[in-house]
Amino acid sequence: MSKLIDRVNADFRAILEKHPNPYDIYRFLTEGMSAKGCTFGSGPMPLYVKPYFIDGARMPEIRWTTEVLMRIMNKISDVYYSEPALRDMFYLSPEETELADIPVGYHNRVQITRNDAFMTDDHLYYLEFNADSPGGPMYSDVQGDLIQRSEPFIELCKKYTIGRDLIMWQILRMLLTCYREWGGKKDFPTICISAGPEGGTAPEFHAIIAWLKTMNFNAEFVATTEWTYENGRLATPSGMEPDIIYRRGWIGDWIHHMDGIRPIVNALRDRKVCLVNPLSSTLAANKSIFAVLQQPEILSMFTPEEERVIRTYLPWTRVFESVKTDRHGKMIDLPSYVARHKDDFVLKPIDQYGGKDVIVGFATGESEWLEWCDTACAPRGKFIVQDVVEIPEEDLPVFQGEKLVFSPKKINVNFYCYGGIYTGGVVRSSDSPVINVHKGGGMTPIMFVDGERSGSR
Repeated sequence: MSKLIDRVNADFRAILEKHPNPYDIYRFLTEGMSAKGCTFGSGPMPLYVKPYFIDGARMPEIRWTTEVLMRIMNKISDVYYSEPALRDMFYLSPEETELADIPVGYHNRVQITRNDAFMTDDHLYYLEFNADSPGGPMYSDVQGDLIQRSEPFIELCKKYTIGRDLIMWQILRMLLTCYREWGGKKDFPTICISAGPEGGTAPEFHAIIAWLKTMNFNAEFVATTEWTYENGRLATPSGMEPDIIYRRGWIGDWIHHMDGIRPIVNALRDRKVCLVNPLSSTLAANKSIFAVLQQPEILSMFTPEEERVIRTYLPWTRVFESVKTDRHGKMIDLPSYVARHKDDFVLKPIDQYGGKDVIVGFATGESEWLEWCDTACAPRGKFIVQDVVEIPEEDLPVFQGEKLVFSPKKINVNFYCYGGIYTGGVVRSSDSPVINVHKGGGMTPIMFVDGERSGSR
């Protein structure tokens, strides 16, 4: 952590600890989030009263890598269509294959991504591409607004210049840009959010709908299985006919209901609605994509700049199969080597989310690790194996009842990119090395610090 961020964190902590009742700040945030509909499941969103500060000097690297990675995702997605002989390496199910064949109607199949990473002073490693339809942008914007209105943050800004990105405005820009490229002409197109019946962040969908309505967009949420399509007319249960569908929810929530989503699939084939992200964005969301990108014949397809990002910022990754492969210049028998060196690796299912079945070697017992290696090394390869990366930690304010304590938490930084443009991010934290809000972690917005204000000392 830079000396600047060390000072910022220390000053914020001192301000918060001097506050006569720090729990009032937490109550202010949770009540404000709930008032905006930003809840999680049946309760309040797990959050912190402190943002995650990043030194402004790191932001050019973050913006650059995030935007180059979106270019990479679009290029590798195009390979699926331009090189039929290479399609097997994408590990698509028959249902995903059907959905990937639906025409997009605008430039670039990947318009939305949230790239999850571990970042320390010495490295930045991207661990996953969430190019399906990632959650959290509305939560981040609302939480950031509330934090900026809190007493400790206002006091901190007397000394430091602090900024943040507004994510929802960039989402709206992207949706309208895709709609125009698709051929839409309306100044205020009707926008629907659609997700599968199991969509876990439904409160965020409704919060986004409310936000869109404040700007005079006709907007509604509808589950993917509730559409009707008759006589060329796609409609919600209320009769709304969308111009744009902002797709949310994991692709599994769609492919597990293929009969139920037929109306929307048929409307897409008939070009009756503009869908963003398109269903084919799953090509870049599959966790095997890291292994694909690191194949020599695939690397040669990229520019020197793109190859540099792949080599420098993505950890070594392979589909977990019974093969011999190169690892940092040495040929290894993959399954036996991984089984013997559990502390060096993480196993991840190719097509899951929410941290499900992610197995971190150093946090797993020997016998359990060997059992997982046997399970994961399937003939077709349903897991990837990835080099373990140092997990950063930071002391964050938590409340035991109404008592403030600072507790070390493992940190995962998550950077959004919409329509090719970096748009900010969120941080998730946990006591566990598998960091996910679904597993009880908390979240907070990212803010960047450009330095101390002149004359503040």
